[in-house]
Amino acid sequence: MPNSFKSLPKAGDPIICVHSEEVAAQITERREALQSAEQSSRTTSTEATEMQVMGTAAKRGVSMEATLVKYGQDGEADDSQIRIPVIIRADGEGSLAALKESLVGVGEESSFDLVIDPVNSGIGPISTSDVRMAIESGASIFSFGVKQNDKTALALAEAEGVAVRSHDVIYSLLDEAKDVFAEHLPASPVEVVHGKGKVQAIFDVNNKKDAERIAGLAVLEGTLYKGKAKGSKGERVKCHYRVLRNGKAVSENKSLEVSSLRKVKEDVDDVRRGEECGLGLLDYTDYEKGDIIECYSVEMRREFV
Repeated sequence: MPNSFKSLPKAGDPIICVHSEEVAAQITERREALQSAEQSSRTTSTEATEMQVMGTAAKRGVSMEATLVKYGQDGEADDSQIRIPVIIRADGEGSLAALKESLVGVGEESSFDLVIDPVNSGIGPISTSDVRMAIESGASIFSFGVKQNDKTALALAEAEGVAVRSHDVIYSLLDEAKDVFAEHLPASPVEVVHGKGKVQAIFDVNNKKDAERIAGLAVLEGTLYKGKAKGSKGERVKCHYRVLRNGKAVSENKSLEVSSLRKVKEDVDDVRRGEECGLGLLDYTDYEKGDIIECYSVEMRREFV
């Protein structure tokens, strides 16, 4: 019998299919570690844990660093390591073990050094004790398969800004977990393309100040903006342009700004897909028919990677 099958599953354990013995071995080792940790923690009740953390930390003014130590975060981790505390509730022992294992696995998928730390877990609905512990430790709460959570606890969580995610489908819960974990990651620049237009004609326009070269465009995708577009969180973000020829940027300065945007002779703030317009770019005149001009912005986002 292969070494990866160290023990037969117990009644109630979730059945997980994997594609190799190596993966099976990793899952088995992780599950055994979780079961061992769970057995050692069963002697401490949820109420006792709450008194230890809430009473000692809140009443005596203990620092957050000291509080994290009580949750198994000894403060000696590498500076590059990001520890994310979670509280887990499930409808049964098997589901609880599988969810713990899966959430820890999600952290291991990240390009960052993430450690998903289950500071507390249990069977049944989310309680006010869970929420208070989440407030103290900075944890998010994940609930799987629980039919009805305590309304008072959920109201407290909403009032205190505690993230609570409840699902009956494991894949949906894990997808949402990535969004929650992303909030713990550093923000990084993300480029967002708002629209694309194709150069159909080129015009030289003489105005009172100086000559301007205009590209006559047909908007192929999205929207071209004169100034700012709406960002992912509703904020206004400054737009830039670049000129592509045969799929490559040909503008010396890849980040160009608009000098004019017109539909017929009217100045406009944006032009949408299927419409035509005249576009002028500051310090750029080297248009050719067939060029693709992209409108884009750069946003700082926290994404799970």
